This record gives sequence, C-alpha cells and structure tokens, in this order.
Amino acid sequence: MTLGSRVPATVLLVDDDLEYLELRAQFMKAFGFSVVTAPGPIEAISIVARAVDPIKVAVVDYQMPVMNGCLLADRLKSMRPELKIILHSGAVTIPENQMTNIDVFVSKSDELARLIASVSEHTTRIGQQSALSSQARY
Repeated sequence: MTLGSRVPATVLLVDDDLEYLELRAQFMKAFGFSVVTAPGPIEAISIVARAVDPIKVAVVDYQMPVMNGCLLADRLKSMRPELKIILHSGAVTIPENQMTNIDVFVSKSDELARLIASVSEHTTRIGQQSALSSQARY
C-alpha cells in the first residue's frame, strides 16, 4: 500500500500512551504521511490552533486524562469543522451519544493496516473535495 505521488497529508496522532503513539507515528510516516503527535488533549488543541499547514485527519485515543477522545473531537471540530476525526481506541464500549463528531472508529485491536486505510480514505476524500471546489470556481 502506497500513497503514490500525491502530497503527504498531515495527520495528528493523539494518545497518552507515548510508546504506542511513537509506534503509530513511525508506521504512518512509513506510509508517506506527515505526522504531528500530541501526548494529550490539551497539546492537541494547541497544535490545531496554531497549525500553519492544515491538519487533514486527527487520530485520537478515547481514554486520556483531562478529557476523553470524543470530547476532544468536539473541541477540534469546533475549531476546524473540516477536520476528519478517527477514534482509535481499545475501549470496548463508547456511548453512542458521545460519537457525534467521530467520522470513523478503528479499534486498537485491529491491525494498523486498517488504521492506515481509514486515514488514506479520509485524506483522499478531502483532496477530491478540494479539487472539485477549485474546479467549480473556474
């Protein structure tokens, strides 16, 4: 699986498990993504607020200190409504009413290839939407 010749999409990874965060970051970089990491929700909010190049997708854990991944998704979407959020968690049950700003759920028990596929799908959709809106202007 490769991303071809398109410009690498910037992906924000958020997880308080630093070892797992680094593993996912290395894996995503190996597949051609530009990766920014945050060890928690507060850092993620700060990164999104000051990002010069737009972050296309945020991959967030559910169980973190300060706020859970669904609450983080709510905050990030209020800042950047176009941001795609992938909840990547080992949590078995997550209340449905908390998932309103989650675009897709990928369990941590799934292979990392499924996470890569989900990120690729969402970054490709964003690129296609941007191209269509650019063409519509002309």
